[in-house]
Amino acid sequence: MKKYITGQAYNAIVQIRPKNDEVLSFVDAEIKKEGGIITDMFERKEGLDVLVSSSSAAFLLSKKFKKKFKGETKVTSSLIGEDKHAGKRIYRITVLLRLKKE
Repeated sequence: MKKYITGQAYNAIVQIRPKNDEVLSFVDAEIKKEGGIITDMFERKEGLDVLVSSSSAAFLLSKKFKKKFKGETKVTSSLIGEDKHAGKRIYRITVLLRLKKE
């Protein structure tokens, strides 16, 4: 289990709760289909955290997950900095994908 962030850039975090191989393969396929790249993955005791290069791909993933798995999704954003040239704030989104308990 990695406890550090590599030097690769990411714009979104996809949290899979609890860990599920079927959901992980679905996430991988959908991110690639939308043109994103999975830059890193961390295993937590609650599930998996997947770092994704594209925030729009992660956002679309939340909608597709809800349709396919009938699970709960939550999208939040965190301020990570400001572009000094454009004067705009830069955000990173976190997408929670939670399977319903049976």
